[in-house]
Amino acid sequence: MDNRNLITALAIAALITLAVTAAGCTTNTSPSPTPIPESTTTNGNNTTFSSGTGYNITYPTALKADTSTDPSSTVQIYVYLNPSSVVDGVNVGSNSLSAGQTLGSYAASQMVNVTKYPSFQQISNNTTTVSGQPAQTTVFQGVIPVQLNTTAATSSNMTLKVMETFVVNNNTGYVIAYKAVPSDYNTYLAQAQRIMNSFVLT
Repeated sequence: MDNRNLITALAIAALITLAVTAAGCTTNTSPSPTPIPESTTTNGNNTTFSSGTGYNITYPTALKADTSTDPSSTVQIYVYLNPSSVVDGVNVGSNSLSAGQTLGSYAASQMVNVTKYPSFQQISNNTTTVSGQPAQTTVFQGVIPVQLNTTAATSSNMTLKVMETFVVNNNTGYVIAYKAVPSDYNTYLAQAQRIMNSFVLT
C-alpha cells in the first residue's frame, strides 16, 4: 500500500468514535474456518479481495485498489473512488484483540488520539450488523493529518468526512471505512456503501 494511504488510514483509525454503547456487544469466540490466504479474483465487472485476516470485500474492477502484502500492516486494502484524488476511498483494516474484547471496547480503543483533533465532530453513531455480527457505524468530520506523497517528511492537515463501521469476530477487530473531502462525500457515498456492504467475514 502507498505510504500516503497507510498514514491516512491509521490517522482515521485513531479518530473513530466519541461514544460507543457496549451493552450486549460481545466477541464471538465460536470456532470458525481458518481464513484463506490473501487473494484477488475477478468475475465480470467485479473484483473480490480475500484477506488472510478473515474477510472478503468486493469492488468494481474499473476502480484502482492497493493491497498490502506487509503482514504487520493494519490496513489490507484501499479502493480509490475518485480517479483524480488519492484521498476519497474505502479501506479495510484489522487488529488482533485480547480474548473476550467487546465491540464497544474495540471501537472506543480506536479513539485514543481523538482529543488531538479539536475539530472532531461526530455526526451519527448507530448499531447495526455485519455478516451476522453486531457492528457499530460512526460518521464524523474532522481535520486529519494526511501524507499526500510518498516522500513527504510531514503530513498536511485536511478536513475529511468519514464513515467507519466496526465489527469483532474471533478476537479480531475490523474497521471498514469510507473517507472523502466533504465536497466529495455525497458524490461517492452510494458507491462506497455498496463496497462496504459487500464485506463478508470468512
